[in-house]
Amino acid sequence: MPSDRVAVVRDLTDCQGRVLARRGDELSAQAVGEAAARARPAPARPLSGSVVAEDVREPFGDPAYRHIFRSPEEQSAAVRALLAAELPGILHQELALLRDQDWPRYRHGIATALIAARMLRAAVGEARALPDLAGAALLHDMGMRHVRPELVRAGVALDRITALEIASHPVLGAYHLATVLGRHPAVDAALGHHWRKGRGYPRLAAPPPRSVEVIAVASGFAALTQARPFRDAPFDARGATDVLVGDAAAGEADLEAVQLLVHVLRGGRGEARQVVFGREREGHAPPGNRHAPVARLVAAA
Repeated sequence: MPSDRVAVVRDLTDCQGRVLARRGDELSAQAVGEAAARARPAPARPLSGSVVAEDVREPFGDPAYRHIFRSPEEQSAAVRALLAAELPGILHQELALLRDQDWPRYRHGIATALIAARMLRAAVGEARALPDLAGAALLHDMGMRHVRPELVRAGVALDRITALEIASHPVLGAYHLATVLGRHPAVDAALGHHWRKGRGYPRLAAPPPRSVEVIAVASGFAALTQARPFRDAPFDARGATDVLVGDAAAGEADLEAVQLLVHVLRGGRGEARQVVFGREREGHAPPGNRHAPVARLVAAA
């Protein structure tokens, strides 16, 4: 059973070296909430003035996304939402550092934010909260910056110990963001994007906001359709969708969020809740996939 508590195994620091939590500290969802309540967020500025503006259109060249963004107008709408997100300068610096040190993770954040923005626009239109939610999607995996790089870059076989370290990243990322942003959708997204309807990690007292379920599905689609060291090639869009539909059927992904993704992939016509999933087809998954689900290893720990 996943825990809601994480032991800090090395000092948790920001990009300027400021210590956010000490080695040996115990963090939890409650600690995240307390950190958010204590925070005094610095003035924020839009991401249009960050490195993200230079790279935001790069994911549109991926064939897996051509059905999500069927027109230049859809691309531009997602870009506008993301670049309108306002974040403190220290997070602009974090993103620039991530870009230099871990391009795949940085690109994953951008792709997730664009996909989530497209999905949320299909659901709620040009809502005032859309830029904040796009920014939350961009930052949802911040906690991976605090995991040893060799665990995520080399495709090493995971055991119980390494799985537990990877499973700490939602709490670490949420705590980091809470100290900077206070109460913000990015904190919820970081904490809840691996919740998996209570079958993932960490254990939460209540389900995350519905917007986090959308971000989680967008993140899953982005991850499946990008290169990873533990598989021979990315899934194509159909193969990634089949995985997420299977997760929803198993009660490990939000059904309505997966329906919304499929709704967008099919052009966004009609009602998302009326989407009926197609059957799984062969030939859309990579020939070799050595992925070991962290949630299952953690559950067995």
